[in-house]
Amino acid sequence: RKIMEEEGDLHFWRIKLRPGSPPLFGIWNGTPIFGLPGNPVSSHVVFRMLVAPWIRNATSADGPIEAKSFAKLATKVKQTKDSLTLRRVSIENNGLELIAHQKIHQGSGNLASIAHSDAFLILQPGKQYSIGDTVEVMFV
Repeated sequence: RKIMEEEGDLHFWRIKLRPGSPPLFGIWNGTPIFGLPGNPVSSHVVFRMLVAPWIRNATSADGPIEAKSFAKLATKVKQTKDSLTLRRVSIENNGLELIAHQKIHQGSGNLASIAHSDAFLILQPGKQYSIGDTVEVMFV
């Protein structure tokens, strides 16, 4: 970050995204640079939410976009008041609807939490969620 501030054009550092709040983006010597967080789950989330869409847009690619749907919450979820929050969940299809279960430790260093999940809940900042609510999910 310090080099980008001194020698480049820092566009942003830190955003309201959990996990993944400390990403960086700027231009250095005419080249766009993304800096990803150090924890593996944070890096995964930032890449999917910021870097991949930026690459698709910058290259006018027609590649696949993120697969999303809606699921009903079966378990209580923790969220932050002021950040977009993504929580890893398993998804159950009961034939009528998708059901989201948060069973896994949500630490940003817990890479196994992605490997054992089907989707990320997308929890909007400032909104309260309860068991039974329908929430947007992005499939892993």
